[in-house]
Amino acid sequence: MSYSGLLAQSAGASGTRILARLIVTRQDPESGAYHAIGYLDRVEGGYEYGYLAAFVGKQGFVPMVGFRDTDRRYHRAQLFPSFAERVMSAKRPDRPEYLHSLSLEQDADAWEILSASGGYREGDAIELISLPTFDASTGRTTAAFLAHGVRHRGDEASRHIETLRPGDSLGLEPDPDNSVNPRAIKVVDGPLHLGYVPDPLLDYVWSLEPGAVLSVVQANPAETNPHLRLLLRLEGACRGPFVFDGPDWAPAA
Repeated sequence: MSYSGLLAQSAGASGTRILARLIVTRQDPESGAYHAIGYLDRVEGGYEYGYLAAFVGKQGFVPMVGFRDTDRRYHRAQLFPSFAERVMSAKRPDRPEYLHSLSLEQDADAWEILSASGGYREGDAIELISLPTFDASTGRTTAAFLAHGVRHRGDEASRHIETLRPGDSLGLEPDPDNSVNPRAIKVVDGPLHLGYVPDPLLDYVWSLEPGAVLSVVQANPAETNPHLRLLLRLEGACRGPFVFDGPDWAPAA
């Protein structure tokens, strides 16, 4: 059975099935790196949010506004306001263009938009990342994510991104000399450095067998917010157990 199937059979706080999961991450104001802090789940009949045990135990832990109780798994029939406000209003005249930039249909729902956009807002430290899928019987896995750091790659990389088309293959390259995180992984096209794999996915990407395939889902023009320039899909196989089943990713409640 696939990981997504196993997830669908697991129970949330209300006893309902978890249908889909987003990793909630927060950017460190000093290093700029993103760290996973919790899970936002879509469950039968609503939504749930809870923290990661590993995050709660860190020194200087500060909970999100609206989610002060770290030992609680929050449940709500509608999407929590803290996340719903990250979805562009249907009344915005630029919404069709925005959905196109995310490779979404015009009738995409709030969850689909959060999954593709990461709920990104300028000047805000929170970003959401779709939990990769995993098939325990074959080890096959798929991840979808936005390339990080595109705004810092310069004009040449920006111009090159505009030439990319859906389905184009890209590469992954370790960046051991990275001053922020020596485990960083670059997104490249030949010798050209285009961006980075998000930090919360690094252990997962390092766990993949050689030969994983990275491809373009959507490459957007320079006038698009830099955070949304390059949507990617990674397909491969895990060497061993699925990283997200490990203790570092266990919920606090």
